[in-house]
Amino acid sequence: MIDPNNNSVIYTGGYVYNGSTYVMVVSKSTNGGTTWERDTLTTTYSMCCALAVDKGNSNVVYAGGYNGYLFKTTNGGVTWFSSATGLSGTIYDIKIGSTKANTIYAGTSSGVFKSTNAGANWTNTGCTNVQAVLINPTNENEIYAATSAGVYKSTSGGGGWTLMNTGLQNTNTTSLGINPNNYVFVGTAGSCMYRWNIMVGAEEQNENILKIKFSASPNPSQGRTVIAYELRKKERVNISVYDIQGRLLKNLVNSVQDKGMHSAIWDGTDDKGARVADGIYFCEMSTGEVQAINKLILVR
Repeated sequence: MIDPNNNSVIYTGGYVYNGSTYVMVVSKSTNGGTTWERDTLTTTYSMCCALAVDKGNSNVVYAGGYNGYLFKTTNGGVTWFSSATGLSGTIYDIKIGSTKANTIYAGTSSGVFKSTNAGANWTNTGCTNVQAVLINPTNENEIYAATSAGVYKSTSGGGGWTLMNTGLQNTNTTSLGINPNNYVFVGTAGSCMYRWNIMVGAEEQNENILKIKFSASPNPSQGRTVIAYELRKKERVNISVYDIQGRLLKNLVNSVQDKGMHSAIWDGTDDKGARVADGIYFCEMSTGEVQAINKLILVR
């Protein structure tokens, strides 16, 4: 997670072994990743799955993880305190309002939780097995939730949810993005990316994307991820891994391959063989007809 106000400041989350169990940690770099300082947030088993930096105040950061743990810092990571009253489940995503910084949403295995007092208390607004949440920056009452059962939308800040699965061939949705006033994008586990036209409220389907198979397993990974993909004909395919800033880290495949299923391995290193930091990465597959992206989570 990059500080939206200073791209030299980066946070990553994960876990480390403390001699008896794996505990939740957050690391911070203030020099673009050259050096890091790590904070241990738990003493019992957990891992960090989500981070969010307040755009209006970069000293405010939230870290969520396994077992309902959510921590907050108001001084840029110098100290952390629990901010999980009312929360439950594993926290997979955290979103902070752009104009309402006290309003925060957390997507967890138990639902979409909402806080209106900067994380002091949380209320479950509905849904289950939530893997990503999204706030429409042009209308912060419009919230989207990606779940294992599909995408839900609320137009009342979580006051009620409507399923919007028309056109999704795989409803196990894992990530969300938005081009304000134009499209909502949703990533799925194994069926790549879809988009929803906000202006007309209906999906636009790209047949090339919908039919292709492209998956990553295990995900999260401890360093070895198998990228499985299908080609519908003999053609050139390029598969590459990028960091969260869009910088190319490593090219995995760049060759002409036969029709059928194939696989490639990412070992958690860059093109020079150096181990990359724990965090979120993106694997892109492109052919003459198809472009697809999967989010990869690396935790060691």
